[in-house]
Amino acid sequence: MRLAPLICTALWAFAAVLPAGVHAQDPARLGADVVPTFEAIRLDLDASKKDYSGSVRIELRVRAACDSFRLHAREMTLTRVTLRSRGTIIPTTWRTAEIGLLTVHVAKPLAPGTCTLEIAFTNDFDTRATSLYRLEAAGNAYVFSQFEAADARAAFPCWDEPSFKIPWQVTLTVPKAHRAISNMLAARDTVIGEKRRVVFHRTPPLPSYLVAIATGPLETVPIRGLPVPGRVVTIKGSSRLAAQAGKETPAILAALERYFARKYPYQKLDLIAVPEFAAGAMENAGAITFREDILLMDPKTMSPEQRLGLISTTAHELAHMWFGDLVTMTWWDDLWLNESLGSWMGDKITDEVAPEFHVGIDQVNGALGAMGTDSRLTTHAIRSTVLATDNLDQTFDELAYQKGQAVIGMIERWLGPETFRKGVVSYVSVHAFGSTTADDLWAEFSKSAGRDISSVANSFLDQPGVPIVSLEPLAGGQVRLSQRRFLNFGLTEPGRALWRIPLTLRYPVGERMVTQSLVLADSVQTVHLEAGAAPAWIHPSADEKGYYRWSVPGSMLDSLAEHAQRWLSTRERVGFVGNLRALLAAGQVRGDQFLGVLSSFAGDPEPEVVTAVLGGLAGIKDAFVTDQTQKDFAAYIRRTLRPALDRIGMEPAKGEPQAITRMRPWLMAWLCDEGEDVQVLERVRSFAQSYMQDRTSIDPSLADAAISLAALHGDASLFEEYRKRFESAQIPDERQRYLYGLSSFTDTALVRQAVDCALDGPMRPQEVMSIPYGIGQRPEFRDRVFEWTLEHYDAIVSRIPPVDVIYLPWQASGCSTERAAKAREFFSVPPHSPSGTLKELEKMEAAVKDCVSLHEREGAAAARYLSQFAEKK
Repeated sequence: MRLAPLICTALWAFAAVLPAGVHAQDPARLGADVVPTFEAIRLDLDASKKDYSGSVRIELRVRAACDSFRLHAREMTLTRVTLRSRGTIIPTTWRTAEIGLLTVHVAKPLAPGTCTLEIAFTNDFDTRATSLYRLEAAGNAYVFSQFEAADARAAFPCWDEPSFKIPWQVTLTVPKAHRAISNMLAARDTVIGEKRRVVFHRTPPLPSYLVAIATGPLETVPIRGLPVPGRVVTIKGSSRLAAQAGKETPAILAALERYFARKYPYQKLDLIAVPEFAAGAMENAGAITFREDILLMDPKTMSPEQRLGLISTTAHELAHMWFGDLVTMTWWDDLWLNESLGSWMGDKITDEVAPEFHVGIDQVNGALGAMGTDSRLTTHAIRSTVLATDNLDQTFDELAYQKGQAVIGMIERWLGPETFRKGVVSYVSVHAFGSTTADDLWAEFSKSAGRDISSVANSFLDQPGVPIVSLEPLAGGQVRLSQRRFLNFGLTEPGRALWRIPLTLRYPVGERMVTQSLVLADSVQTVHLEAGAAPAWIHPSADEKGYYRWSVPGSMLDSLAEHAQRWLSTRERVGFVGNLRALLAAGQVRGDQFLGVLSSFAGDPEPEVVTAVLGGLAGIKDAFVTDQTQKDFAAYIRRTLRPALDRIGMEPAKGEPQAITRMRPWLMAWLCDEGEDVQVLERVRSFAQSYMQDRTSIDPSLADAAISLAALHGDASLFEEYRKRFESAQIPDERQRYLYGLSSFTDTALVRQAVDCALDGPMRPQEVMSIPYGIGQRPEFRDRVFEWTLEHYDAIVSRIPPVDVIYLPWQASGCSTERAAKAREFFSVPPHSPSGTLKELEKMEAAVKDCVSLHEREGAAAARYLSQFAEKK
């Protein structure tokens, strides 16, 4: 009841600000002459059947006289369409078109005012983890929803665009023994014969993609300590694995309420574990859905990585209750408003409730990954034109998440945390229950900061790419800073890009360490250092919190590398490795120099830095490791990484930092696989044998690595054992562990069997490509897996979530132009090129070209460097 005035205000604002003339911008967008103000959905759902029926009643406001209007209804049978005004039925006709557009025509133009649209329909359940879909698990059937970005229209008629933010009332009729769950608490729950009818309270204003539905013989576990009723929801038999989620959630939600200075905005909170789920999680208001292996776990065998995944994912999704649900982007070109802010806030809260995981350092790697995408001409601006006919799911990429988060973090550092928080709190307060654009966010930040923020922010949002800041020391205590777009070797900037870059220099002055902040707005700018200092070194990205690459003169770069442990913070050393990898890709660093720096950084005492070394090795392996250099590379890996493993031990020590526990499996993986370290491999095999006899016999952090690495030289008997354990697993992480294990065998005959499992085995939609993708990471099997993908394309597409289809060209990735050319031939023509495929094809081709270019430029230098590690016979 206390929400009613706010909801009414939001609806009035919605009707006033909905953009007119959208047809001129995008003919496939819905119009603004007739808009919904409320929708009631009634669905009769029996998960044991393959289809369902339903009806909707939509209250409309006619804002301008018109003889037709459009909404969405895709691939369903409409049995009745009735338009009423003041109790009178208005004769209508209708037709459907591309992307589910339903046009309703009236004989006489509608006058401004109100009317009601009623539609009855029948539909088939989806079976690929999309829209309203059914699944079977452990002998029971369930129905779940996944509507983002544009799949609510395939479940029921609606205005399926984010700016149409209205209240909804959901009524579900299900078998008597089933539970029914939606965004709100049940207002009425009535059993009639063998059916149960549940009428839920009206929601606050929501876009269609945030409506949630779950039915079946579900189990629930209450979450204690929340300000609203809360539950973890699981399929039958899995509730015993819900305790950890219930334990972690209250502290996360409390931290978010403190930051926003605003109570959680919905009536209740359900965390729903779904066996078949294409994404990691989905922020449906009051009913968040999770892939079950993220939400459910056995506390006795929970690894630190699992616990971090649970906390960080929950924090991200709960942050969406404010960023994305309470305040929603107006259109998909501002998706970053949801995801960048959600990721930034999720990490902030994770760092507060679980500081032992040091997620702030993980952010550096996320930003570096986004910069890798931004280093190619196939990138795009965070905020760019998105058409209704585009593949909207493709907008959910590393730019919307990691780049946007990095830019937000950079602006927070520039403004200061408290000033930034004031802007966030004001933004949420002013736009609660409404829809926004980026300009609305910058307006609130500008108010709190007392200066214009938009020019800085928009320079990173509205143009593609990442800048590189070059620093050149000058006489008289000055430095020259210059900026240009950073691109990988051989690429030419199409035009002149210029950013307004908030950056912070860090350098020594006597015994003091000085930071100096400025905004680099010109292509070249001279800066006077404090007190006319002439420091021996300057770090151009203090604490690695800027979204830009950087370069310094070669001698200074060498000194920074040599004295990194004394001069640079842990974050800066992680960033140094990633930045050096970028300079290698741009042709500014030699291959032997890069390998040498990685070798020296592997001795760093901080596990995050060693983990960054492993990332650097992964980035060059395809280009530098050939049949001729493989043995030398293995010796280099043993010489470089074995001391780090010996230093921390092969098993966790009591009370050791979580970062060490998380790093150890990666070290083991590199040493066993690329390093061919027999001693480590034997120890890992013993872990695997113990684990298969008793899941609690080894430290949980070692289980994933043990099972996968034991498969490297495994025989048919071990393969069959993995297959049986995968198919019979009752715990989600156990199922995933053996699934990945099946992709780790290297015997040629077993590789064939493993790939065939993708389509012949009991794979869930999101699992179908797990084994082919895993096997395809090995260069010797890439051609085999790629050809299998082309041969079985139709079968694959019929099984995997539609959102995943456009990424199949990446099966041609690696360092082969011939394989990329075959991918171009196959994926560039219908029916193998659904909307979005060509963009992914171009990205893959660009990555392959970069790999080939790096090999041609630096392969020989790398080979000479690696030869010094050759073992004497």
